[in-house]
Amino acid sequence: MPSLEATAVIINIVAVWLTAQRSMLCWPVGMVGALLYLRQFYIWHLYGDMLLQGVYMMILAYGWYSWRKTATNENEARSSPPIPAHLLIHAVLAACVALPLGWGFARFTDDPQPYLDSLLMCLSLLASVWTTRKYRENWYLWIIVDTAYAALFLYRQDLLTSGLYAMFTLLAVYGTYKWSTK
Repeated sequence: MPSLEATAVIINIVAVWLTAQRSMLCWPVGMVGALLYLRQFYIWHLYGDMLLQGVYMMILAYGWYSWRKTATNENEARSSPPIPAHLLIHAVLAACVALPLGWGFARFTDDPQPYLDSLLMCLSLLASVWTTRKYRENWYLWIIVDTAYAALFLYRQDLLTSGLYAMFTLLAVYGTYKWSTK
């Protein structure tokens, strides 16, 4: 019987690949993956990551709704090179929110890397919101976040989840390409 983590890895890889393809199935498949990792992170006492999966569920529901609403009107990614100033402001605000969250994780939980965990959580949420809005720049942020998560889980000696985030990084590069060519 496959482990919870291995199953979550496979489902999440499929979800990100479907996102790169702009398939509506990315949203429900992503929800299953988020639920599985929510449970896994609870087992590991990674509360920021666990909270992130819970919030992902809401973002995934919004993304599903948003893409369904625009499916008939627009299937193109939005972008205006270079990265628009409002997206940079979003990133700075996400980083600012991460600081008090990290303090809360450090003070009230046994999270092993509370500040890094909160920063990656906030940037992941921002990248998710950008994905729901079909901003091409979501993939650049995912490349940064997924690379950092791959290194973090490697540091935590969780090779399977580190490998998942390494695969996410490659899929984000692929998503950048796919969303740039349409």
